[in-house]
Amino acid sequence: MVFCNDMAKVLFFVLAVLVASSLGDIASSELLLEDSECSKGQEDECALHALQRRALARQLPGLEGLPDDDSDLPDEADEDEDSKEDSDDDDDDVQDSQAETTSIPWSKYTGPTMPPLPENPPTPQPTSVKSVNPVVTRGNLLYDSVTGKRFFAKGVAYNPRNEKYDHSFGPSVTPSYLESHPKWKDTCVPGNPIGGTWSYTEDVQADVHEETWSRDLEAIANLGANTVRLYNVDPKNSHSKFMKRAEELGIYIIVPLNGKDFGFLPAFPSPDCYTKELPGYGNVGVHALEFSKAIVKEFSQYPNTLLFTVANELAQNDKNGFAAFPCVKALTRDIHQYQKSCNSTMRRVPLIYSDVDMGPPDRSDIAKYLTCALESEDDAVDAYGLNVYSWCDEVYPGDGKPDNFKYSPYYEIKKGFDHLSVPLIFTEFGCNLGAFATKCPYKGGRTWPDFKHMVGDDMGEMLSGAVAFQFSMDREEYGLTLSANFLANQTELYLLDNYFNLQKVYNKYHAKSDWDAGDDISSCSFKPDDVHRLEKSHAQPECPSKSVWTKLQKRHGLPRIGDWSIIPATPNVTTGQAECPAKSVSAAVKKENCCHMKC
Repeated sequence: MVFCNDMAKVLFFVLAVLVASSLGDIASSELLLEDSECSKGQEDECALHALQRRALARQLPGLEGLPDDDSDLPDEADEDEDSKEDSDDDDDDVQDSQAETTSIPWSKYTGPTMPPLPENPPTPQPTSVKSVNPVVTRGNLLYDSVTGKRFFAKGVAYNPRNEKYDHSFGPSVTPSYLESHPKWKDTCVPGNPIGGTWSYTEDVQADVHEETWSRDLEAIANLGANTVRLYNVDPKNSHSKFMKRAEELGIYIIVPLNGKDFGFLPAFPSPDCYTKELPGYGNVGVHALEFSKAIVKEFSQYPNTLLFTVANELAQNDKNGFAAFPCVKALTRDIHQYQKSCNSTMRRVPLIYSDVDMGPPDRSDIAKYLTCALESEDDAVDAYGLNVYSWCDEVYPGDGKPDNFKYSPYYEIKKGFDHLSVPLIFTEFGCNLGAFATKCPYKGGRTWPDFKHMVGDDMGEMLSGAVAFQFSMDREEYGLTLSANFLANQTELYLLDNYFNLQKVYNKYHAKSDWDAGDDISSCSFKPDDVHRLEKSHAQPECPSKSVWTKLQKRHGLPRIGDWSIIPATPNVTTGQAECPAKSVSAAVKKENCCHMKC
């Protein structure tokens, strides 16, 4: 859409904001179900890759159709800030209209700096360990492969982009937020990060970024976390320094097997998601498998590689992803078979699929499908992940109790997954709406009251970890920290209130030791209920029937129903290098490998 004069642009913008304001509360609830790290204008690309997370819309709800002419309308978050400030002076009328409509005074803020943030308390040097032991799966729980102690992942999502603040960040400031925070005014001033903002696909844990991640890993260790989830890894780069430093700090790593620009599983109905030839790109299955194998080969050598994410939220950006789950099973099968072929020289790291929490019955039906053995055990994932953002209140009272878990959103998740046969992890969690909403300079925010339920009696026997989203602040405003120069007068990594709140619960609450295996962990047949009774059985499920997966896809309005009963064939991949690592694994690792394959 193109406007011919400035007045038309102003009128259109004001009308759009008024409509958006009335829809603000509805949009806030929908953010829990939306997805992606995609910016405006990238919808087709991100739907193709179908890899990322939350909210396609980075602006006020309903403004997605505004023209791209940036001379008269509010700027996108990733624009050059100097250009933005210049255009601010030329467009007072438009910004005054926005300020009046949304009650945000930032457009009139002219100060060159901002008051310094309160100083962080002194940060101790984190404790180092000599080494960590590989973690293995037994039944529906995770274990230290040497000590036999139960492992519970206290995690942080990590994908910093060296961003600076922008006044368009986060969900729109709805009337309900302004009502509950009447004194809030956006007087934050963007900083000037050294080196500029990185793209979403930047391999931030590569050795070349050591100055950034070394500081961040120490902050994560001080948080009380033992796990970091990564989102973008380039197998052409070295990550040995990152992995070794993480190991020294006792931190395990969840590593993605897909790329956004290359090596992705597209949201195409099966078998196209594993067989289609794309012009200028090639065969999607060939590239997905060769990309994954390169990452598996590199990261399997590190004892602190916890899991490989075989795919993430495949259906979230494009509903056709609901017809693409056979391709997740295909890649799972092919990586498991690759691990078998290298069983003497490569540790078998478990595979996990991470899905958006889309509610019942779909979330549990998809979990059953991806954890069942359709053709063989090779096509079943070893663990299952949910990205959960539904706990948005401090307490959920009911039945005369001030806080009753049965009235929380996690209660339905428990009912849907209490029989899951593999370890379940909340691979993302941490609502930043409702009671936990916060705006720059991000005082207060999330207090993480849900974590005690994850490790306690309510979910302790069915959950094996939770990954708080996310370490660094960006446009979605989930960050635990501000990267250096995110704001003016803030030149070092800054720890926010919700960082210290998470630190409190991570250090206070721990998974029960009732299911510790001890020396029995060396037995391939060990199950958690061998040492302590589980409330529910956790047998591997039957694969969902045709009726189940057909109805699921029809509910989402798919134009073409994918056949979940057929898994695409293995593509012919030639890597051009030795398939397996050269160095043999230890006898203990080889023994564990043989628990999952014929040796």
